[in-house]
Amino acid sequence: MTTILQHTERPARRTATPHRRAPIPAPRPGGVAVVLGDRAEVFELAPVLAGLDQAARVMRADRRPPSAPHDRNCSIAVAMEHLARMFAADCPDAVVVHGASDAALAGALAANANGIPLVRLGAGVRSHEFDSTDEQNRVLLDHASQVLCAPTAANVDNLRAEKLGGRDVRLTGSTAVEAVHHRLMTEADRLAVVRRWGLEPDRYVLATIGHPENVDDEEALFEIMNQLAGLVDAGHPVVVPADPRTAVTIERVGVLSSDMGLRVVDRLWHSDFLALAAHAGLLVTDSGAVQEEATVLKRPALVVRRSTEQPEALKDFGRAVARHDITAIGLDWVADNDRRARLADLPSPFGDGKAGARIADVIRALVRPAVRLAG
Repeated sequence: MTTILQHTERPARRTATPHRRAPIPAPRPGGVAVVLGDRAEVFELAPVLAGLDQAARVMRADRRPPSAPHDRNCSIAVAMEHLARMFAADCPDAVVVHGASDAALAGALAANANGIPLVRLGAGVRSHEFDSTDEQNRVLLDHASQVLCAPTAANVDNLRAEKLGGRDVRLTGSTAVEAVHHRLMTEADRLAVVRRWGLEPDRYVLATIGHPENVDDEEALFEIMNQLAGLVDAGHPVVVPADPRTAVTIERVGVLSSDMGLRVVDRLWHSDFLALAAHAGLLVTDSGAVQEEATVLKRPALVVRRSTEQPEALKDFGRAVARHDITAIGLDWVADNDRRARLADLPSPFGDGKAGARIADVIRALVRPAVRLAG
């Protein structure tokens, strides 16, 4: 029977209040403004924040006012105005953005409007899905930035192909590597999580589906869930942590009433997710972040995407699959103990786990001496 387990990750609902313009903070000139966007960006920026210490201060884009229309351009404009006012008051020496969110784009535009050097983490990452909002944001962010921190050599090549090689391009590695190591429980604690879920190491599948090409197409999402159910029928439990948008679509297309046997649950705390991922026999995903994490955790991953922004993960750790092939290929991979043993000895293609320190050093060079010493 398909089940939904409730978790406490979602914030409590708050009563809507009239939108009020946030007060301009007291000026504190200098230092580094780090713009936080979506959930994945928070985790991957943490190593950089640790390296910058007191020289950094975190800023969030202002949310769309409740009365505003559901218009993306309006939301970006509101966030940009909010951040531009904060930058004008705070006078940071540099602004740091990461990822492909609208919040990151708003931060970049606000930095440019105030003439502040922009440092871009995750530069050169490309899926080549040019109709994708994320891809459009990635390109705009890179072209707006003065310092480009690229996770891999392939990302550097992408920047050169777009005539950005003449800017300050640094090959730094990805902060995702150290973020995983930092949040990963001890093996004993991870196994305790696995047992608490009633699972057996290497015998279950962890699936994360949230990309628009799979969620915005209801037939596609139902087919993916049906294919995952084929793994359940073969004796491999499948856990599906779903973000709110995916969960709504899963329910709407009838997955929860079709007796597929999937364990559809609310989005997990990151540490719990990593614990389950570290001992899964197979990961099935359309998330670029999970593909990176798979290479750190040494787990095989099937990527349900036409293309991916993390092709480095496909070389040894993963394989792109069509939706209708998930069951057949998944059964082979989850039973392949030799494959998992080989992966255990391979380095992650996304770096050595020292990207945070490298990026912090790059950023510190832009900071005024008094602030640099204070950090």
